[in-house]
Amino acid sequence: MKFNIVKVKKSMILLMFVSFMTNQVSGQLAILKGPEWSIISKTAELPKGSSLFYTSGLTASALSDSLEDGNYEKYGNTEVQSLSILEKIKVTLEEEGLKLSDVFAMKVFVSADSKTGEYDFKGWNNAYKQYFGTDDNPSKPVRATVGVATLVNPHKFIEIEVIAAKI
Repeated sequence: MKFNIVKVKKSMILLMFVSFMTNQVSGQLAILKGPEWSIISKTAELPKGSSLFYTSGLTASALSDSLEDGNYEKYGNTEVQSLSILEKIKVTLEEEGLKLSDVFAMKVFVSADSKTGEYDFKGWNNAYKQYFGTDDNPSKPVRATVGVATLVNPHKFIEIEVIAAKI
């Protein structure tokens, strides 16, 4: 019996590509797909019967209520604000019986840091990687991150909304 080497090679390449492009997290409701190396997923699919939970855009809590608005240290930089928001999202989800692993989609709005004048996408990603794509939460939601001129409060540099799902 002869094997067609070209067909075998094409089949192996296709199998490797599908394996590479599929990153499903076991025990998670949403089927998230994307390259293993990426910190976000490319697509998300939900089974029939899923119910969706949406948050509004959330911003950071003050690190110290005693500091006046306009004081940079009141909210911190983009990374510090991101950590505050992600913790707030975690608590909000828990109040509804959900976990961060139930999040399958995110919209993120980043404005320039008033101290540096730069969009700190690196700071945002550093915070994100502490909550998603970890051993505790291997989920990597689909995500859009957009640079904006300013948020309603110009001392806040990031706003995040999520969509989570449960059966």
